[in-house]
Amino acid sequence: MILALSTSDVNPLVPNWGIMGFLLLLNAILFIASLVSIARNRTHTTGGTVVWALIVLAVPVLGSVLWFLFGRRETSSSRLRDQAR
Repeated sequence: MILALSTSDVNPLVPNWGIMGFLLLLNAILFIASLVSIARNRTHTTGGTVVWALIVLAVPVLGSVLWFLFGRRETSSSRLRDQAR
């Protein structure tokens, strides 16, 4: 016997796997991109880099968003150092 779900059996509170899969893929890309960006960033000290990496590892979605909003900004001393060259 083949079981088929009719449209009346679908729970509107459970997301479609297509949507859920897309969101999981987007989260994984954001997570990996933030860790790569942290590793390649030269404006923070080693301690700052480790702290940012731990934040992203502890809270993947929020940490990644925070990194891209606040962590990638250059400090004024790094801008002055680059201008002096």
